[in-house]
Amino acid sequence: MSGQIDSEEALQKSKVLFERKRLVTISNALQLMEKNAKQYLEQFEQSPDYRLFRTQFRQYQHTSQLDQIVQFQLCDLSDPDISFYRQAEKKILVCYNKIRDYAHFQQIMKYDLTFLYDDLRAKIDWYDCSMLSCMKIRGLNISGRCKQSDKQCFIDEVRTSLERSEVCKGKYDEYFEKSFKQCVMDIAPINSVQQTKKTIFF
Repeated sequence: MSGQIDSEEALQKSKVLFERKRLVTISNALQLMEKNAKQYLEQFEQSPDYRLFRTQFRQYQHTSQLDQIVQFQLCDLSDPDISFYRQAEKKILVCYNKIRDYAHFQQIMKYDLTFLYDDLRAKIDWYDCSMLSCMKIRGLNISGRCKQSDKQCFIDEVRTSLERSEVCKGKYDEYFEKSFKQCVMDIAPINSVQQTKKTIFF
C-alpha cells in the first residue's frame, strides 16, 4: 500500500513539474513575441511607407510617434482579429502573439494606419456604411492584403466586415459596388498625386 501511495505522489509531482515547465516555456515564447513586435515597430517607424503617413499626421497636428499610436496586447488565438483601430483614443491595438514576421507586421500597420489617416482627414462616421466600406477597401488595398486585380478578395473582406456591424449587417450589396471603383483608386497618403483625387467620402 505504501509503495502505491509513493508511486501516486511521484506521478503527481511529475505532472506538477511538467506543467510548470510548460508554463515557463509559454511565458518565454510570449516574451519573445512581444520583444519582436516592439523591434518591428521601431523598424517600421524608419521605413519609407511610414514616412508618408507621418507627414500627413503632422499636418493634422496628430502625434507621429508610433509608440504613442500603437499598443500591443496578448489576444485570444480563437479570435480572428489581429489588430483593432480605436477611434475614441485614435490608437491601434495589435495582437503581438499573432504577428508572423516583419512583412506581416508591415501589412498590419499600413492597414490600420489607413483607418487613422481617414479618421483624421474626414472623421469616420461608424454609422455610414458607404464610408466604412470605402475605408475597408482602402485599407485592404494600401496594405496589400488584397491586390487591385483581385476584386473577389475585396468582396469577401468587405462583406465579412459589414456583416459584423450592427448598422451595416445585410447591406453589403447596397454599398460595395457604390464604393469600390472610386475607393480602390484613392491611395492617399501613399501617392501624393492620388492624394488630390479624393473620394466622395474623404
